[in-house]
Amino acid sequence: MRPLLNSTNRKRLAHALGFALIALTFYAMLSALVLLASFVLLQKGITPELPWVSPIQKYIYMKGARSLWQHKSDCVDFDADVIYKPKLGACQFDNVEFRTTLNFSMEGRFTGNKPAGKGIAVIGDSHTMGWGVQDEEAYAAELQRLTSRPVFNLGVASYGTVRELERLEKSGVLDRVDTVILQYCADDLKENQANRINSAAENRKKFNTITTGKMSKTRLLRMFVKAYGYAFSSPFKRTKTTVAQASEDFMPHYQALIAVLEKHASLKNKRVLIFYNNGHGQRFRSFPIGRDTSLPNVEFVNISIDSSGYYRLDDHMTPAGQKATAQQLFKALGEHR
Repeated sequence: MRPLLNSTNRKRLAHALGFALIALTFYAMLSALVLLASFVLLQKGITPELPWVSPIQKYIYMKGARSLWQHKSDCVDFDADVIYKPKLGACQFDNVEFRTTLNFSMEGRFTGNKPAGKGIAVIGDSHTMGWGVQDEEAYAAELQRLTSRPVFNLGVASYGTVRELERLEKSGVLDRVDTVILQYCADDLKENQANRINSAAENRKKFNTITTGKMSKTRLLRMFVKAYGYAFSSPFKRTKTTVAQASEDFMPHYQALIAVLEKHASLKNKRVLIFYNNGHGQRFRSFPIGRDTSLPNVEFVNISIDSSGYYRLDDHMTPAGQKATAQQLFKALGEHR
């Protein structure tokens, strides 16, 4: 029986495998160097728009390098019902792309001197609170300027609708407003499906974990190992996350959201506008537009912000994105007519 490969072909194969091994080793070393350079530049606040570097920097940033507002003990206080609430007064909150000071009172984040008249309560998560922008740059503050009505910014990072409405009920502003604007986020689903306030003991445990937990050396090493894997493979694949999120069906979110709203009789005599912001490119299918069929005081409105309205790494709205949101909400309110 004749051999499958003669001596010449075996040599060629050996050379090819040797070349492939050298190329793979070189690429592995290059990936490590690009990862290291991306990390060092990120630490220095340098975020160049480069094909290989940019996605690596975003991966590192989102997986552990960024500061989280709700993890800062000088920014939050324990609350038995909602885990944490903003600490009254000023709080410094910085990340690679922004340096901000947030000011909170019992009425929420500062929106400027309140005009007279019936007001608007704005509730939501970090997008509403104004993560990454100054007090006067948050869309609630801009909406107050546009409407000449008092606007109360009760948004708090990481809250779902259950805690957002609990905060609204406890804020003392409900009797001073006739309109509630609710910013929804895909992250709200789990909390809304549970549709309950946890016990004080559960919330104390969560609060302690949130405000005292630090990344261990083991977790940090694991993050870098995963980051290396991402750096190695990212040039050969397209990111599918945005596509998957963009096609997410809103219907499960809608059902849970309506169930939460129905528990709050205090909203029945208010006009309630609902819009969503999940971050750039993360859109819903089947998001309803117009008056709700089961709750006639509820209206769903579409707000569209392009990529220039979001921080490239952080994925929260820039001052420009916040301003565009306020302008579109102002139009939806119909008070410009």
